[in-house]
Amino acid sequence: MSGSNLAAWIVTAGAGLLTGILSVILVSRLQKKSLLREAQAEAEALLGEAKDRAESLKEESALEAEEVTDAVWSRFEKELSDLEARVKDLDERVRTKRSRLDREYNGDRREVDESQDALVAAEKIVREREKKLHEMKDANFKIRSDLRDRLMEVSDLDVAALKSELVDKALADANIEASRKGAAIEDEAKANAEQIAKHMLHTVLNRSPRQAPTERGIGIVEIPNPDVKKRMVGENDENIRELERLTGVALTITEKDTFKLESYDPVAREVTTRTLEKLLHEKSPNVDTVRRLFEKTSGEVARRIDNDGNKIAAELGARDLNPEIKRRLGQLRYRYSFAQNQHFHVAEVGWLCGIFASELGLDRHSAKRAGLLHDVGKSMDHAIEGGHAVIGAEFISQHGERPEIVHAVKSHHYEEQPSTDLCYLVIAADAISGARPGARRSTVSVYNAKIEVLSAIAEGFPGVMKTLIFNAGREVRIVVDSRRVDDRKALVLCRQIADKIEEECQYPGQIKVVVVRETAVSSTAR
Repeated sequence: MSGSNLAAWIVTAGAGLLTGILSVILVSRLQKKSLLREAQAEAEALLGEAKDRAESLKEESALEAEEVTDAVWSRFEKELSDLEARVKDLDERVRTKRSRLDREYNGDRREVDESQDALVAAEKIVREREKKLHEMKDANFKIRSDLRDRLMEVSDLDVAALKSELVDKALADANIEASRKGAAIEDEAKANAEQIAKHMLHTVLNRSPRQAPTERGIGIVEIPNPDVKKRMVGENDENIRELERLTGVALTITEKDTFKLESYDPVAREVTTRTLEKLLHEKSPNVDTVRRLFEKTSGEVARRIDNDGNKIAAELGARDLNPEIKRRLGQLRYRYSFAQNQHFHVAEVGWLCGIFASELGLDRHSAKRAGLLHDVGKSMDHAIEGGHAVIGAEFISQHGERPEIVHAVKSHHYEEQPSTDLCYLVIAADAISGARPGARRSTVSVYNAKIEVLSAIAEGFPGVMKTLIFNAGREVRIVVDSRRVDDRKALVLCRQIADKIEEECQYPGQIKVVVVRETAVSSTAR
């Protein structure tokens, strides 16, 4: 193909291609316009449909709102009406109360006005009476002056001497009248004192029914079998010797396979007893085991002492006691006097003192406190010298107790002369607690020895025919020969026997001595 033909072909082909492209573009644009018109028409249709639907929903919503409003109103209409009625009722009450208060205020105002008027009238009367009183005083002064002048005229004494004479005479008359009335009161008190005291004792004892504790401070631990005994004592008795060294208590094994504890320290005996009881259950005890058990037991006993002291102080209403005093009271749990536990004894004396004080109109709290502390000296060991009343009083004085409590404790065994009602309350309560049935125990041999000694003392005096012992040794009744002992000698004999018993016997409490002299007179009528 020639060059001219090729160029012509290219031109023709390009023209045809351009025409095709233009045709395609034109057709595409026409299709787009058609689709746009269709979309617009469809959009307009949807918009119209949406508007119609919105109008329909708006109408439906309005209807539903009206229905809800009607339902809510029907639901709360009764409550609203009730509230309106209540508000109306409250408003009526307020008006009524305001009206009543107004009336009361007006009434009170009238009363105040009337009281003021009465006060003015009373002041007027008082002023008039004061005026009359001054007039009477002036008249009295004039009468006294005239009387004094007349007395001085009829006597040779001046005013001072005359006053002195009148005063002395008035005092003498008053002393005579006071002595007469005092003697009458004393006679009446003596006549009724025993009856009043018995009535008071009956009342107090019935209000204090404390049981006597049955526990005893017995230092014995039983050994169940020889194997346990062998384990407990250890090789060459080293365990027992170590426990003796730690506690200071002498330990011996009796023929009945029991540990016998010997010590004057009851707390040490308690620690030793508890340690031995723990040692019974050890499989292979040694010296270290003994030390461990001893330390543990010592802590337990110390805690119990503190607990007992706090408990008894709280029971008697003395929580403010010094901790050292409370600890001493707790130690009394392990001390006994004639088999009477001293921990319970001091509590009983405290309660008895409190009841006595209530009956007599005295300070009940001070009485209970003094009774609780009266035997605290018994918790001291031998390192402190002196009687338990004295060292107990010194101990509580050092720990902040009041002087009247200290004096009551010190004088309850007459180491110091009692000088207050509180002292005698403690003395009486202490005697009652120790003397009531079951409080103290004594062996038959001790009782028989007491009876024999009392009988021997009484029968050692001339003229004694028979001696009778009553009331567990608290009363000695002596029958004398009336031919050898007259009434005067009977009085002297009674005092001599009482003095000798007091000198030779050391028994708690009091022993009453009664001398009986029979006078028989006979005559024959013919």
